[in-house]
Amino acid sequence: MPLYDYECVKCAHVFEVFHKLSEEGVDYPCPKCGAGKSRKRVSPFKTDAWSKFLDTMERKVNPHKFK
Repeated sequence: MPLYDYECVKCAHVFEVFHKLSEEGVDYPCPKCGAGKSRKRVSPFKTDAWSKFLDTMERKVNPHKFK
């Protein structure tokens, strides 16, 4: 299950929720103030795959830099 960021409409507290894609549109209560209204925040997807790829290519092209 993916991890999603939500923000409370009442107090602006940001919290994380694990839920299935099929549970989209459910209002999760705020753990801080208890308000039942929240909105899903846009979160960046983080990965280091591109960085690892670039490091591998750099090692192949310029192996003398890594000795």
